[in-house]
Amino acid sequence: MLRTVFALTLGLGFVATASAQALAPAQWQEGKNYFRIEPAQATTTGDKIEVVEAFSYACPHCNEVSPMVAEMKKNLPANAEFVYLPVQFGFDAWKAYARAFYTAQALGILEKSHADVFRAIYVDKKLDNRSPTFASIADFYSKYGVSAEDFIATSRSFAIEAKLKRNDALVKAYGVDGTPEFIINGKYRITGASAGGYDRIEPLVRYLIDKEASGG
Repeated sequence: MLRTVFALTLGLGFVATASAQALAPAQWQEGKNYFRIEPAQATTTGDKIEVVEAFSYACPHCNEVSPMVAEMKKNLPANAEFVYLPVQFGFDAWKAYARAFYTAQALGILEKSHADVFRAIYVDKKLDNRSPTFASIADFYSKYGVSAEDFIATSRSFAIEAKLKRNDALVKAYGVDGTPEFIINGKYRITGASAGGYDRIEPLVRYLIDKEASGG
């Protein structure tokens, strides 16, 4: 029995060591695991390293990684700051949810509603990710203390239109061609495939944060 336990412990230790080696910084390669953005883009986070998630509520893969993203955001080092970039890609549903994101942000209800939108689409089936009406989205957000009428009115404001326009320009400048993707400090782009799987995104993000902190 002891021999079995020892063998199991040794085996687990080997797996842990192998996993650590697989995630070692020496393994991350520019052009393979992450891609340099040329030219580098300005950030919005002052002296902090910006970590951007290019995503959409209408994207099932973004829903899949949303718990990991929430943990990564919570555990970012003090020298980094997280920013969401809701992608449109010209799809009506994606446009509607990008507009809803910026509207919720403007109304101060983004943080408490963000995870709930994913749940409403993929778990509770209260929202549609293919052909939602903006009225139905506004009705959903009304439970956060903002009337559907005010939500719709805010969504049509000049400020929201400007953010959506800037959004499209950033997506193009970053070279984002799918979701979710992650942009580190306007310089590096990561995809799930380039990282080697969604479970490897956070270690790669941390590696690039450290790289930027040490001068890039």
